[in-house]
Amino acid sequence: MDQVTIMLVTWDDDYGLGYKVVDEGHALVIDAINRLNVATSRAHRDGEVAGLLPVLHHRLSQQFAEEEALLRLLNSANLAEHMDEHARFLSVLAHIRQLFNDGQDVASVLLLNLVCHLVSHLRGTDWDEFGDIRHRQAA
Repeated sequence: MDQVTIMLVTWDDDYGLGYKVVDEGHALVIDAINRLNVATSRAHRDGEVAGLLPVLHHRLSQQFAEEEALLRLLNSANLAEHMDEHARFLSVLAHIRQLFNDGQDVASVLLLNLVCHLVSHLRGTDWDEFGDIRHRQAA
């Protein structure tokens, strides 16, 4: 019997905010969630975590810097909050990476944090900040 792959989250155009770097970061988080979700053995999970952690840290650091620059240009009243959320998430990724380097199985913790980040920041704070702009541009 073939194994059915269950995607926890599927990219949808509704996730797009119209800013390439932001949308690419969101798509990366969704991909990471789905990759961790299908990893069933410890070796598979560890392999995914080993590959994902440096990519997530690097790409999200770039995304966050560009996003913050854009928010400065937009004179966002929420810039400080946004920056704090970004710094906290990167700190969580660094902590998870340290636990992983210490030999711990962190796939579930990483998955949970990515899902929480998707819901609270990407679909929350980012959507609140960029969603209005996107809808005004579409109108």
